[in-house]
Amino acid sequence: MSTDTVTPPGTTGQPPARNLRRALLVGLPTLGLILVTVFLARACEAMTGGRVYSEAEYRAHADRTKRTGADTVERLRPAAYLRGTLPGTRTASAANEETSTSCVDDFGFDKDGVTRDEPGYSWRLRFASRADYLAALDRLRADWKEEGLTVKEIPAENRPGHAPGLPGISTTDHDVELALRQAWYGDEPRVYASGKCMRYR
Repeated sequence: MSTDTVTPPGTTGQPPARNLRRALLVGLPTLGLILVTVFLARACEAMTGGRVYSEAEYRAHADRTKRTGADTVERLRPAAYLRGTLPGTRTASAANEETSTSCVDDFGFDKDGVTRDEPGYSWRLRFASRADYLAALDRLRADWKEEGLTVKEIPAENRPGHAPGLPGISTTDHDVELALRQAWYGDEPRVYASGKCMRYR
């Protein structure tokens, strides 16, 4: 009777630990090369402005941005009134479009019908008094925190020749930056809603 040991197919007869080390020595550099390639591809995509969406996807993002801002305005009622609108005007219809100076193609990456834009809207508000504004600000802050959103404080800016500045707050909710604050170039309070910069075809 033969006492020869038969080695199962696919094995080398070496201890399992040595086989594992050999597999790791071969596999880890390959995995590292794949990860570096993915990282460079993502970095290149980010540098060019991100992936290219369809126009329908951009429109959906713009609608969601406007709706999120309008919902924020509704939360401030009845203390807040829409300025410059007729009674009964729908909140979404009262939005003013805001232009972005940061969402631009500085390096000429957008070709073949690709463009980029950042949806932004604002609502002009009126409160009966400063106390009403501050009370509404406190309620909105509490609502956002209760929803698990991170709230950032915006200090009041006192401008010479203007009424005392109004403090504000901001947060980000699903790619939409929201803020209740004093207008950039005025005394009136406003709600701002800004979506992310998107490339689309």
